[in-house]
Amino acid sequence: MTRERLPLSHCSIPACYRLQMIDTTFNPKEVEPRWSEAWERSGAYKPKDEPNAEAFCIVIPPPNVTGSLHIGHALNNTLQDVLCRFERLRGKNVLWQPGMDHAGIATQMVVERQLAQAGKNEDRRSLGREEFLKRVWSWKEESGGMIFQQLRRLGASCDWSRERFTMDEGLSAAVLKVFVQLYKEGLIYKDKRLVNWDPHFETAISDLEVENKEVAGHFWHFKYPLENGETYQFPIAYDEEGNPAEWETRDYIAIATTRPETMLGDGAVAVHPSDKRYAPIVGKKVLLPLADRYIPIIADEYPDPDFGSGAVKITGAHDFNDYKVARAHNLPMYILMDTKGRMADAAHVPAKYRGLDRFEARKQVVADIEALGLLAGVENKKIMQPFGDRSGVVIEPMLTDQWYVNAGELAKNAIAAVEDGRTKFVPEAWTKTYYQWMRNIEPWCVSRQLWWGHRIPAWYGPDGHVFVELSEGEAKAAAKQQYGKEVEILPRRRRARHLVLVGPVAVFDLGLAGEDEGA
Repeated sequence: MTRERLPLSHCSIPACYRLQMIDTTFNPKEVEPRWSEAWERSGAYKPKDEPNAEAFCIVIPPPNVTGSLHIGHALNNTLQDVLCRFERLRGKNVLWQPGMDHAGIATQMVVERQLAQAGKNEDRRSLGREEFLKRVWSWKEESGGMIFQQLRRLGASCDWSRERFTMDEGLSAAVLKVFVQLYKEGLIYKDKRLVNWDPHFETAISDLEVENKEVAGHFWHFKYPLENGETYQFPIAYDEEGNPAEWETRDYIAIATTRPETMLGDGAVAVHPSDKRYAPIVGKKVLLPLADRYIPIIADEYPDPDFGSGAVKITGAHDFNDYKVARAHNLPMYILMDTKGRMADAAHVPAKYRGLDRFEARKQVVADIEALGLLAGVENKKIMQPFGDRSGVVIEPMLTDQWYVNAGELAKNAIAAVEDGRTKFVPEAWTKTYYQWMRNIEPWCVSRQLWWGHRIPAWYGPDGHVFVELSEGEAKAAAKQQYGKEVEILPRRRRARHLVLVGPVAVFDLGLAGEDEGA
């Protein structure tokens, strides 16, 4: 029996098996999404169901929920993808864990901007905390996470079925548990220290969120009169060998500042111990103009005798270098501004400046110093000025109460791991940089004054004693034990402080392993 050969047009071969002409150009928009979706559907990115296989896991450094893919992400994630694919080929049980950071400041900024643009005269304060947070979650569900869609589009081989978010319930529980644990171990504590303060967002920010820019500025030179009209001989000319050749009688010490408004908070004037010009007046006092109080002249290694007048005003509450000097000499530190950068309503701030924006106060202070005949001169100079990388406003160093991690103590094991060879740097030259950073590490500020984030689990007793516990019930029990009776504890003093996750990858490490145990 012979079969009739049918014309090709009558064949019932499925279209997907028929020969097709190959496109003359490669179209990634058509090809790449199709294959990426196929690989994901196949389960190729999920860990194997083989208990005996060696495990290999990478937790993706969580990108911000507000972010979009840039070349840094592309490079970083490509390296992770290569490692994960390589280890899958070696037969390991591989998990590349994806997740996103809640990006406290950035996300709050986006939602607040949306409220302003809506034209309904709404902001977070008029909405209240709960309603505002509902808006933030709504934005996150509708618009957040574009960067993950971009990574999936590129074919990144994460197990996308395990996608996590740093504000997930389980991860939030992990954060609070570890916060309480570290607090009780003495590794987390509350302290009044200097921070980078953003007057626009009204929160502390990290050094990484500060951009230092060179701008046109000024050095204002002020005279601080010596107490009781005392005088000393100050050299104004030198011979060829550098010895004083001409002197003048002074009844003041001259300082220079780029921020005149901060002089109202001066606690001292510092000179270098080797600076012979000021040796006769070290230990004496000067009148702080406008503030009308006396402050001491102290000797400290910080001032540079060859820079300016060699005398430095010490404003411990508003300058990082001054803060160190003030603490070393136990000087008073006067907070001059409120959270918005306006001059504070405080006894140490003269009444005429209270409520003024810091830059308006600057103009007024200069004018008043000049009226007193104490303005020695003004120099036009280029200065480095710190700006918030998101707000764009000038950052104000500010003395505030914040929560800190004892990073120096935690760094000890990490340093030891490199010293004994368990961890190696390639190239080895980076070891020196690592040691320099780790051995000089500062306490890590982990609190922010935001509404969007993990709330710090702290309650306060009637005398201000703090109780750090996982729940209000546990805090009340701790308070009863502290005072011997039931007392009211005040969560309202938490003042919208939240934890900041500068290293959000740690949240995944804490939370993913033990969620079933309430980690």
